[in-house]
Amino acid sequence: MVTPTLGLLLFLAVLLHKVPEGFTVASITLASGRSRAAALLAGTALGVLTLLGAVATTLLAGRHVGYALALSAGVTIYVAASDLIPEVNREGGPALAWTVFGGLLLFTCADWALSRFGLE
Repeated sequence: MVTPTLGLLLFLAVLLHKVPEGFTVASITLASGRSRAAALLAGTALGVLTLLGAVATTLLAGRHVGYALALSAGVTIYVAASDLIPEVNREGGPALAWTVFGGLLLFTCADWALSRFGLE
């Protein structure tokens, strides 16, 4: 089940999470009184360390990538079921629920679009 489509979808998911995370790290650095250069360095370090982590994972667990993906999928489902969905239900308004639905729809559309290019 490990395919190029899955790889691209995971890449897009990481990219969509790491860009705002970089802004968050830079904002925290600036809020702590550090310089803009330190904030830029912190955001850059996050990106570089993410890439190094991906390379290290590939080298260390190359033959066991299916198990690693299954473990990460299980952790994601656990976090979604135990933390995110109860928070959506607690919020009271429909906006957060529509955001979760939009994320699922975005994933489905990305999967469909990538399969149209023969990346299955």
